[in-house]
Amino acid sequence: MERLVIDHLASVKELSELYCDIPQMDDFIHNGGLEQSVRNNYCKAYSVKNEAGELVAFFALSFDSLRLDADDMEVLQNGWTDTSVPQPTAEYMDTFWSKVHYPALEIAYLAVAKKHQHKDIGTYIVKKIREKALSQNLAGCQFLTVGALVLPEYSAVGFYRKCQFAQLDTFPVHDVVRMYHNLLTK
Repeated sequence: MERLVIDHLASVKELSELYCDIPQMDDFIHNGGLEQSVRNNYCKAYSVKNEAGELVAFFALSFDSLRLDADDMEVLQNGWTDTSVPQPTAEYMDTFWSKVHYPALEIAYLAVAKKHQHKDIGTYIVKKIREKALSQNLAGCQFLTVGALVLPEYSAVGFYRKCQFAQLDTFPVHDVVRMYHNLLTK
C-alpha cells in the first residue's frame, strides 16, 4: 500500500470531492451533517491523503464508553484464554470485571473514496486509530467502538469483523449495529 498521511481536517469543505458511493454517507458529508457534528464538538474529523496529496478517505473520532452485558463479557473472557494475548494484570482483573462502563474511543464516521475502495485503506485507518488510542495520554481507553452502518444495499459489519470487532447489537438500531474492539488484544 502506498504511504498515507493522516491529518486533522481543517474544514469539511476539504471533503467536497470525496464520494464513497453510499448515498446516506455522501449526503451526510456534503449536506451539513458532518459539518454540524464537527462544529458542535461531537467529533474531531481527519483527512487521509496519499503521497500525491489526493484525499482518499476521512474519519472522525469521539470519546465513548462501553457497557457490556453478560454475553459480551463471556465473549471477552473467551478471547483471553490465549496467553499470548495481552490482558489486564492479575491484580486488576477483579476491578476490570466489576466495572459498569469501560472507556472507549468511537470511530464516529469512516468513509473511503469510491475509487480507492478495496485497497485496504479502511483497515489501515482502523489500525492507525488503534495505535493512537493506545498511545494517547489524555484519558484511559480500553476499547474502540463503532456504529457499523447497515442498509439494505450496504453493510459495514463484515469490514469491522475483519478488523476484529465484535457485535454488541444483534439487530440494527437506526441503521447501525454497535460493535467493539478490545484494545487489550492484538
